[in-house]
Amino acid sequence: MTVSTQGALATQAPEAVLALAPDANRLKGRVALITGAGRGAGRAHARLLAARGAAVAVVDIDEDVARATSAEIAEAGGRAIALAADITDRALAERCVAQVAEQLGGLDILVHNAGLIYSMTGLEQTDDANFDRLLAINVHAPLYLTRAALPHLRQSRAPRVIFINSQWGQVPDGHSYGYMVSKAAQLGLMKTLAKEFVGEGILVNAITPGAILTRMVPDQYIEPEKANIPLGRLVHPEEIAAAVAFLASDEAAFIAGQAIPVNGGALLVGI
Repeated sequence: MTVSTQGALATQAPEAVLALAPDANRLKGRVALITGAGRGAGRAHARLLAARGAAVAVVDIDEDVARATSAEIAEAGGRAIALAADITDRALAERCVAQVAEQLGGLDILVHNAGLIYSMTGLEQTDDANFDRLLAINVHAPLYLTRAALPHLRQSRAPRVIFINSQWGQVPDGHSYGYMVSKAAQLGLMKTLAKEFVGEGILVNAITPGAILTRMVPDQYIEPEKANIPLGRLVHPEEIAAAVAFLASDEAAFIAGQAIPVNGGALLVGI
């Protein structure tokens, strides 16, 4: 279904949206750990949380991009450290959390952003190794990190765990088994964590975007994706970051166990 959209909201630049509410001190004094934060959407999350006052740990498997994003934040007047780690390794994930808490003085906000797609294949073409790798990055790694972070989150005034999931975790498209299944499992993990820890004040939620305008979406898929989105475009990383910043803030203190769609209305037409 192709939807033609009129009006400013369909084409408004994300920079203009974010400029409406800079809120420079909203997250002052808090520490955020963001995985996959060296580039793409993770970089946008790191930049915005830092701009709103949080000290940010930029965690990425690629040390060079982690350092580049950390340096960019520092140059803008923020506080950030860069850590390189394969968070699918439990020992490395646990060490990563310990380093963040030691170097930045605690941990208040944990953002599970790291992710992969690999291939868009049917069942018979699904590679076992790729399937396992996607489960590792989308399910095992968040479990390891959250478990390691618990002692620090329990000491936080406003503890938050935020998953960057996908609309395809809610409505699968009939292929890309590793991605679809791992994202659905990730939502189950989010809800289970939310239910277990909400009584302790640890708020766990997810954001379920559609296709984000990053390198994870190959050029040949951009136009077909746009045709399925009522607002007529892909979501920008900065718009996902705005949702992350909201969930990390005091304004979201009564939200727990929710999967918040940021997809331009794609679910309205059944994607």
